Amino acid sequence: MLYRSVAVFIVIFWLAMTALLVHQELRPGDSALRELPAAHVVKLLFMHHERSMLNIYSDKLRLGQLIVEPNVTDNGQGRELAFRGDLQLLIPGGGKRERIYWDGKLQMDKLLTVNRFQLTVITHTPTELTSEVVIIPSENVAHYQLRGSNGAMERQDYSLDERGARSALEQVGIDPTLLPIAKKQSLGAGISIKARQSTLTVPGGQMDTYLVTVEANGQTLLECHVDQLGRIVHANTLIGYSLSPDATTP
Repeated sequence: MLYRSVAVFIVIFWLAMTALLVHQELRPGDSALRELPAAHVVKLLFMHHERSMLNIYSDKLRLGQLIVEPNVTDNGQGRELAFRGDLQLLIPGGGKRERIYWDGKLQMDKLLTVNRFQLTVITHTPTELTSEVVIIPSENVAHYQLRGSNGAMERQDYSLDERGARSALEQVGIDPTLLPIAKKQSLGAGISIKARQSTLTVPGGQMDTYLVTVEANGQTLLECHVDQLGRIVHANTLIGYSLSPDATTP
């Protein structure tokens, strides 16, 4: 129970932090965005409303899935990215994989300013455990909640800066120096998002895509191919997972 609580908490906390930092880079008002075609790729997602259904692979072994659904809400004034999926994680010491499930929403206005980010992760073995992070950027706080099947509940709030990140890691007994936490004055500044026209090799030939690259302090966190209809058709991650639909190769 303790191991899963720690593991799930770290996953959802850092995903939430990353989503917030990516939002800071993507806001249309930023000068960096005007110099890059990244805005065009983001608009494609909401222009065509196409669902992306991706398999998650590690060394060509399918371990889970991710479904991303862009929606226009509030009579055209809102934008929402809903996502859900599952992944088999290898448990240290046990040699077995345990499946976790997640779902979440990234809610924005029509200018892509984030209003709310929510992510829930659920495990079922040996008992059900639900972890949830909710971020409301105007509050500058991540609200974390852990619920067990026996009704036990933990709640904690963390500020969205280096202090909050270190507090979260220290609470679960992890040395913050072991993870790449940006210094407070540069939090978010080291993340860049670039997009360019590209091609992707698929069975039967090649397709034209937009290649979106997310980098942090010189390291590539994510490479993502998006087709002309705004569907994610392939992605590679820093931690070794690749994502692609059945129609492409992992």
